[in-house]
Amino acid sequence: MTTITIAPLIEVQLLSQRALFWPAQRAVVIADAHIGRPLPHHQNEASILASLLDRLTQVVESTSATQCIVLGDLFHMRKHYLPEVIDPFVQWRQHHAGLDMLLIRGNHERAMGDPPLRCGLRCFEPGFVLDGITLLHEPRQQAGFAMGAHLHPCMLVPGLRTAMVAVAGFIWHPNYLVLPAFEDVLPGRVVARHPDESQAYILEDRVVLCDA
Repeated sequence: MTTITIAPLIEVQLLSQRALFWPAQRAVVIADAHIGRPLPHHQNEASILASLLDRLTQVVESTSATQCIVLGDLFHMRKHYLPEVIDPFVQWRQHHAGLDMLLIRGNHERAMGDPPLRCGLRCFEPGFVLDGITLLHEPRQQAGFAMGAHLHPCMLVPGLRTAMVAVAGFIWHPNYLVLPAFEDVLPGRVVARHPDESQAYILEDRVVLCDA
């Protein structure tokens, strides 16, 4: 993990599992899990969902988090919430019944509506403020400090078999932080580095700070 300061007196830890830990809130923060996204025919959706939930379990248990904040797009379905996707998540929630889960609505929640009540989520509109931090899905410039997602940011780094490879990463600035997508099957978007931004990328089980 890598610890950074995102606002006066607020430190967070960037985790290689594509998540963030906010110690002051005892909160794990994730975004863009896109559970239920259609996948290429050769990929087993059930095993991918199990792997994602196992990774979330690892993050929650390793940090002793009591809260999980999802910055939008928890599920990814076109018309309605499908039982074959919802049921495994509900079973996971039953094993973590003491974990308070907050969902900041993203574009998929706006299109689909909130997940079923049995998912055990507390849902909020973007702009919900926790300890002075504004929680969003789509990043936007605003007063104060905000956490957002939606961009699925990636950075180009030297690869073992190719000259460059795109890997997921975090972006932060004096006024905002953007998380990578928690899903890890589809590639994200390579983002250009802007002045005053810092970046860190995920390389296997490490978070690597980019040079200035």
